Amino acid sequence: MHTQKAALKDPAQQSTMFARIARHYDLINDLASLGRDRAWRRVVADELERGCHGLADRMILDVACGTGASSRALASRGALVTGCDISAGMLDIARRRESERGSGARPSIRYERCDAQRLPFPDHRFDAVTTSYGLRNMPDPIAVLAGMRRVCRPGGIIVVLDFDTPDNPAWRMLYERYRTIMLPMLGNLFGGNGDAYRYLDDSIDAWPGRAGVAAMLRKTGWHDVAYRTLSGAIASICRARA
Repeated sequence: MHTQKAALKDPAQQSTMFARIARHYDLINDLASLGRDRAWRRVVADELERGCHGLADRMILDVACGTGASSRALASRGALVTGCDISAGMLDIARRRESERGSGARPSIRYERCDAQRLPFPDHRFDAVTTSYGLRNMPDPIAVLAGMRRVCRPGGIIVVLDFDTPDNPAWRMLYERYRTIMLPMLGNLFGGNGDAYRYLDDSIDAWPGRAGVAAMLRKTGWHDVAYRTLSGAIASICRARA
C-alpha cells in the first residue's frame, strides 16, 4: 500500500491519474466537500482580493489549477490569471471551458502545463499565488512553496486551500466515515476510478492540515502566516506574505 501511494505521488503517475478523473473532478469535489467547494473558492478569492487591495489587473498564479474552477473564480473579479497543472487531461477541460465562455467582460485565463515543483516563471512575476487541493498531492510540497515564493513579488500573498481534519471527535468520525465510503463509491460510479479516489481519501488522512501547511510556509520564507478553518474544519485556508 505504501509503495502504491508513493508511486501515485510521482508526477507522471499523477498526470495519468488526474487525466482519468478530470471529466467528473469538479462534481466529486462538490460531493466530497458536502457541497461547500464553491463557497470555499469564494473565500480564497476574498482573501486574495483583500491581500492585493483588489484583484482587477493583478497577476495571479493558480498552481495545480486542475479544471480551472479556482482560476475562473479569480478571473471573474478581474484578475489576470495564469493556471498551471501537470495533468494534460485536466488542462484540456480547463481550456475547453474557457473557450466555451465566449467573449465577456472578464480577462481570459492563460493555462500552462508544468510540474509545480519546477515552476517555469521568472522571479517576482506575480502579485499573488494560490493553490487549491494541490499541495497535498505534491511529492515535495516544500519545493512547491519555495517556488511559489520565488515567483511572487515581495509583499505579495499566498493562499492555500485544502481539506483538513475536524477537531471535534464526533464530527471527525462522521466526516471520515462519509469520505471513506463516498469517495471510492462516487469514483466507481463516475468512470470506474475508485482506486484514484481511494488514493485521494488516503492523502487527506496523511495530510498535516493547517498547522503543517503553516510550518511549511514559514520554512520556505513566507511570513505573517495565518490560517482559518472552514465548515467545521473539514477544510482550511492558510495565507502568508512574501
